[in-house]
Amino acid sequence: MMSTLLPAPPEVTGVLPRLAFQEQRRYRAAALHARRVVPGPVGELIHRELTAYADFGYRFSNDGLVPRLAVAVLAIESDPATPDSPPPFGMPTPPRLCLRPTAR
Repeated sequence: MMSTLLPAPPEVTGVLPRLAFQEQRRYRAAALHARRVVPGPVGELIHRELTAYADFGYRFSNDGLVPRLAVAVLAIESDPATPDSPPPFGMPTPPRLCLRPTAR
């Protein structure tokens, strides 16, 4: 006997909309930015979630939480005075100067 209290599960078609390459890059940029601007395990968790979303490459939820998270993270300004922060996404890493005297 089938219960009528619960709705029927949605039909699985196996076709999901694929993320565009530019969207995947934006999520990866947001993930790297989160690691720089959000301290500790929260930043690492955001980084992992956004990277997984970009790597998986599909829109697998319809609530828009991950896209909203990416927009919120990218809106956080990084502190330029932080010496160990990596450069913004797409910028080359500046060379580090060696201040030790070299043997001649």
